[in-house]
Amino acid sequence: MPHPVIPPNPPGPTRRARQAEQTRAEILVAARQRFAAAGFAGTSMKQIAGDAGVSVQTVYDSVGSKTDVVRSLNDLIDGEARVWEVAAGLETATDANEIVAIPARITRRIVERCGDIVRAVAAGSQAESELAPVAEEGGRRHRAGAEKIAELLDGFGALRTGLLPADAARTIAVLADFRVALVLIDDFGFTFDEVEQWMGDTIARAVLGE
Repeated sequence: MPHPVIPPNPPGPTRRARQAEQTRAEILVAARQRFAAAGFAGTSMKQIAGDAGVSVQTVYDSVGSKTDVVRSLNDLIDGEARVWEVAAGLETATDANEIVAIPARITRRIVERCGDIVRAVAAGSQAESELAPVAEEGGRRHRAGAEKIAELLDGFGALRTGLLPADAARTIAVLADFRVALVLIDDFGFTFDEVEQWMGDTIARAVLGE
């Protein structure tokens, strides 16, 4: 009896590719720390390269220009906060309260793990035009996530009577905005746990039906 043909496993990344990705990650971490400490204008490519232990040319080859480095910060934030890990819960959620808790948990992770860089971007995006695309892209991702939450709640028939999905999405986006989290922390002394709880509870009261 012939044995079934088992297809070979696809080849993994080469050693060179792994090293390149590691170098890129180290450059972005160095950039994050510099931007958070000194702002965009106060950070040079030479400083980023020195902190990462590479040449300036390697920064250009691995990430690109200084503006490209800045544009990559949203991916760094999502990666360090492991946003996808929390968002995966949307695929298996069976309860509306589980769903509304997810944007609060994502925002909590972003502020808790990447508060230095989101603060730097928020503070500098108005004055430093190169930071504006980071804030804009972060906002776009946030709103897209809120829209997905609202659509799922609508599909469950869980939205408050008369509340349209588009209006629910706006409400979720506002209440789970990282800037709201910073106000709760800075002005009211909330812990990260309290921020997540407040956001989840407030979103639930605002958009869910009885």
